[in-house]
Amino acid sequence: MALFNFFGISEHRVFNRKPIYYDAEKERRRQRAAELKEEKEEKHAPGSNIRGSLRGGAYKKTRTPMKTVQTIIGIITLLLIAAILFLILKLYPYLFVK
Repeated sequence: MALFNFFGISEHRVFNRKPIYYDAEKERRRQRAAELKEEKEEKHAPGSNIRGSLRGGAYKKTRTPMKTVQTIIGIITLLLIAAILFLILKLYPYLFVK
């Protein structure tokens, strides 16, 4: 119920929408192109991609020298952490003596 509109009267919205109609000829050409493409390609045999790829995984079970080095570094780190914790717990009463 405003008596005064600062921006004036708003105009109705106009959309430039072009309706899409079904074109039977175009649909028939598209289906025929899909059929020709399917005939051109080879027939897919289920499992053909899997058959050769599974064999490659068996050769990757060998340990690399880098993996061995990482294991040794991990063990040494755990031993150092255990030794530090042991010394802290052993010397704990002497740390807070006045």
